Amino acid sequence: MKTLLLVLLLVQPVGRPLFYWGARPATITAPVAAGEGPVAQVTEVHGVVDRNDLILRLSFDRALHEALYLPSGAPVSGRLRAVLYIDADEDRTTGWGVSPGDARAGADYRVDVGVLALGADPDEGIAAQAIVTASLFELTADDRQRTLWRGDHTADPERVSLRGDAVELRLPGELMPVSSTARLTLIVGTEAFGGRLKP
Repeated sequence: MKTLLLVLLLVQPVGRPLFYWGARPATITAPVAAGEGPVAQVTEVHGVVDRNDLILRLSFDRALHEALYLPSGAPVSGRLRAVLYIDADEDRTTGWGVSPGDARAGADYRVDVGVLALGADPDEGIAAQAIVTASLFELTADDRQRTLWRGDHTADPERVSLRGDAVELRLPGELMPVSSTARLTLIVGTEAFGGRLKP
């Protein structure tokens, strides 16, 4: 049983591809020190609007199985995190009303990605596992937020997919209209990295 578990952990997570990225350049590149620290950090963000949905590919500084599981094979929470702000209409005077010099000013939405460890349930025959979650929040000028959507890679694989060192998201366009050249801001620690979608 231990051998099987180790084999499963060594296999890179391969979910369904949500978009064919080809040679499309990254929307955001974050020069983080790869593999340093306990929490996996985003190094690249790819983004595109496809059939009105915003599709994102968040590449991390390590393989996902290293972030989701301890060397013992036990799932672990909190070792994968990403926060991305979206200025859907490219207008810094609408959306979140932070100070004008803040890179997040004008953001209409925020995407949070994280991981939760679920324990085994022998009675139900369920093994312990790490669940990658994604949440979409709408932001307002008066510093409020409203949850628009939540998903995870087990319950919603058409919208949250794990692929090697990347998490791919298909965010529902009917809930968040986004310009094909929308502005994105990735937060890594205390630093902000920005970029724009390309049609």
